[in-house]
Amino acid sequence: MNTRLYQENRFPRARAFYLSAAVAIACASNTLAAENEIEEVVVVGQGGVGSIRLNAENGAGSRLGLSGLDQPASVDIISREEIATKGDYGALDAVTRTTGISASASPGNGGTSISSRGFNGHGSTVYTYDGTRLYIVAGTVTFPADTWSLERVEVLRGAGSVINGVGALGTTINYVPKAPSFGDSSFESVVAFGSFDMKRLALGGGTKISDTLAFRLDVSHQEEDGYADRADESREVLAGSLLYQPTEDLSIRFSIDYADIDTAPFWGTPLINGEASSSHRRNNYNFEDGKVIYEDMWSRMHVEWNISDSVTFRSDTYLLEADREWQNLEEYSYNNTSGLIDRAFYLGIVHEEEQLGSRFDFLIETDFAGMQNKLSVGAEVNDIELNYLNNFSTGGFGVGDSVPVFGFTPGATPQTTIPTILDYQTDTTQFALFIDDVIQLNERLSLVLGGRYDDIDYSRFDLAIGGNPASRFGADFSEFTWRAGLVYQPTTDMSIYAQASTAADPVTSPISISGGNANFDLATGRQYELGLKQQFMQGRGEYTLAYFDIEKEDILTRLPGSAITEQIGQQSSSGLEFTLRVNPSDNLSIDFNAANIDAEFDEFYSGGVSLAGNTPRNVPERTVNLWLNWSPISNVQIGGGFRHVDSRYVNDGNTEKMPEYTVFDASVNWMATNELTVTARVKNLTDEEDYVIAPYVSNQWIFGDPRAYELSLRYSF
Repeated sequence: MNTRLYQENRFPRARAFYLSAAVAIACASNTLAAENEIEEVVVVGQGGVGSIRLNAENGAGSRLGLSGLDQPASVDIISREEIATKGDYGALDAVTRTTGISASASPGNGGTSISSRGFNGHGSTVYTYDGTRLYIVAGTVTFPADTWSLERVEVLRGAGSVINGVGALGTTINYVPKAPSFGDSSFESVVAFGSFDMKRLALGGGTKISDTLAFRLDVSHQEEDGYADRADESREVLAGSLLYQPTEDLSIRFSIDYADIDTAPFWGTPLINGEASSSHRRNNYNFEDGKVIYEDMWSRMHVEWNISDSVTFRSDTYLLEADREWQNLEEYSYNNTSGLIDRAFYLGIVHEEEQLGSRFDFLIETDFAGMQNKLSVGAEVNDIELNYLNNFSTGGFGVGDSVPVFGFTPGATPQTTIPTILDYQTDTTQFALFIDDVIQLNERLSLVLGGRYDDIDYSRFDLAIGGNPASRFGADFSEFTWRAGLVYQPTTDMSIYAQASTAADPVTSPISISGGNANFDLATGRQYELGLKQQFMQGRGEYTLAYFDIEKEDILTRLPGSAITEQIGQQSSSGLEFTLRVNPSDNLSIDFNAANIDAEFDEFYSGGVSLAGNTPRNVPERTVNLWLNWSPISNVQIGGGFRHVDSRYVNDGNTEKMPEYTVFDASVNWMATNELTVTARVKNLTDEEDYVIAPYVSNQWIFGDPRAYELSLRYSF
């Protein structure tokens, strides 16, 4: 099945969305296109590597435009200059350089899964793009595909359900795309070549068309062969945005982002006697024509209207479409008796997902009993439709064979005899009311409050396949989450804060709930956090220190001697996080962060055995990141650093560990002219062999890339 073929009648709401967007812009133009003096809008960047960011506003931690110093939470910002300097072309590469976050990615979760604050996987992480929530299907998120279109990435660590709804106990990641402005025109391009036949071309720029119109367009293409056999991949990304500002009080931005990804159909390496040699980890035991493809398109219309000096109306209307397809033989294990690799499970899976939604709020700034008050109150509604296709009922699970470790014939997918067919359809309606507020109690103390009520109505229709009759069932979930925090600022460059917050996580992906999980409630959690933030050296340095304690209840488990799964499990974590950015001189910057986490099951059972006290899988106790930038002369910059991730358990039973790893990267930038920069870069400098991202299954691990070199030219004006 080719999911790239556009099916005109499959999701007719798409045409309605584009038509309504055009009508809204046209109406605004006719009614508000008076000859007004246009105030110039200038977009100010967050700075490059080593820049100081606690004064920068972010949208991941609140809807109030608060800076890092003003928020009772841990928020990090990754700027586009930092992404470019470190060569982090994939979003996961950039995010995992921030405090306490490690990768647990695989082709099965879209290559995006992370571990943060003791919780692993998409069930405890919320992803937003330009503030729009990306709902997870069957544990999978596939957007954004590339960092070229991003202005910055904002990472909120800890409970964030008050901002974006259920599923945000561990982390919220907000990807902020580049946007048009009425400032100076700009253009930038990159050409890069590297190891494993990597080629990259990216172009982007924006300009003012008239006093009321500005646009921006960014495109990129990257392809490479990959370090393993038949692990080639490619991706194309396009992001376009048109800004219409008929008056200084009204702006309308219409944006379309598109990504087409053929990612590596490589599902990891089966261990042989607990090890994976450098030679056999390059073998791909998948079918010859294995396939992992994602196609995403995200269309949005953002309206911002200053109704008065104290009231601003903001709205976002969006249509999100995602098509994904997997056709692979996914699991491999070494047979000690035969000396062969046993291959199993030919899985054909297709997601056809559409999300149509709208969110609006009023931002109100007033004096309340002599105290400054900033309040956001609003609502959000989404309707998500999913067609889920697979080959489970047509025999995919029964496919398997055995092949030699080396010199084998991979074979081809039996798609003609084992077809991928429509299994079920779902329709999920989500509605939320939210409030976010900050009250300045006095010149040093502020109170931050927030609350959100979410209601999710889910219906599923199972088709009559595999001898099963057609059936329907539904589920309904609702939860109120809140947070309350105090921020004390003894000086203008220091904040001491305390926060209590709650969150709710689904027990499975809320768009693809099975009949067995339909009667379960949301898992609930609470977090306490204490922190200190300060800028020093007259603004040349900053640090943050945070302690957190999280407890999550109502996770699924099965008591010994029982065949019934119950929501009685509990998991907790606590830890310390530290970040430091300092520029001791004009030609040197240091960016450092570290986290120490103690995560465990308080009540959980597996195979009739209590796992209380065990550490959840894929959760490292320690992570450390460091990056240094040094300019020995004015037009040369040398950068380098490492990321360290502690050992992690492969399973909840804690019977096997993945090794710790430390990966070094380095780069040299030569500013040949004001417009042209030449960069030489090496990743995994020491060729770390214990660089294990995650296990796909217990004895089949996904390794990080070996040492790779790159040369790039960046031109901008």
